[in-house]
Amino acid sequence: MKRIVLGVAAAAATLAGPAAQAATKTCLTPAEMNGLVTYFLPQVIDGVVETCSPHLPEDSYLRTGLTVRADELRGRADAVWPLARAGFIKIGSGKNPGDAAAMLALSDDELREKIDVGFVETLGIDLKPGGCADVNDISETLASLSAAQMVEFVAVTFAAVSRGDKRMASCPRAQDNAG
Repeated sequence: MKRIVLGVAAAAATLAGPAAQAATKTCLTPAEMNGLVTYFLPQVIDGVVETCSPHLPEDSYLRTGLTVRADELRGRADAVWPLARAGFIKIGSGKNPGDAAAMLALSDDELREKIDVGFVETLGIDLKPGGCADVNDISETLASLSAAQMVEFVAVTFAAVSRGDKRMASCPRAQDNAG
């Protein structure tokens, strides 16, 4: 799971260009992280299903139920786009304000197309067939959560893993949210 989370961070940073790989003082807020996860998780699920389906039984959750969850999340993409866009621009701006300006100059449709196509091309989740059963078990365990709860779980995990990361840092956890 950590490899998948870091793979998503690496793919997002790669899409944004070399400046995104430099250390950044801008961090992703919890809302932006949630928006990014909601927006990109269906594409991650699609990639995992494509990779693992040939290696799992036909009745496995990954083959029978996970695509339904991806479709449910895909249906929320328009609603979370403003947060995902803000997060992506932060990731993509790195140290060079010109990168952010270039992204802001694109229409929403142009930026969304660039992100969607580029993300799929650069995702490159390094998931070996031997790990597919584990991914299936994790996915099936999370199936009892609502889509919003699953996104929150992944976003909080992602935030914890990426806190202090030079490519995609999440904001420090506020003391008032520590409990």
